Amino acid sequence: MIKKIIFLLIFTFMLTSCSVYMAAKKEGASIEEIQQCKTRTCLIAKGAEPISSEKNGEGELIETYKVRSKKGSAARAAMHGLLDVATLGIWEVAGTPIEGAKGKKKFFAIKVYYDQKENIKKVELVQ
Repeated sequence: MIKKIIFLLIFTFMLTSCSVYMAAKKEGASIEEIQQCKTRTCLIAKGAEPISSEKNGEGELIETYKVRSKKGSAARAAMHGLLDVATLGIWEVAGTPIEGAKGKKKFFAIKVYYDQKENIKKVELVQ
């Protein structure tokens, strides 16, 4: 009986903080952050992945990108941390799968119009 309790305690503490880490992990970008970019390098640094590239009749570049939606929340991470402490780590049994399901990757597409010097003129959200 004591061996089972010790095993359960060790297993529970091994899981501790997984949901906190998953909730706090910041990834992706919002459309507002993307629209602040002035260069192609900035877009790629924010995680935009090129899908297609073409030139219009005036020789200007038009590219389509997919961007991972922003995720991660300090408030959610704090709540997981509080629940971990309050339940002596048992919350991780529920919290980790919840964060795993919530952490699915969501993307949106944008179309970026460049001038002839490849500076961004306009960014559109593609529906």
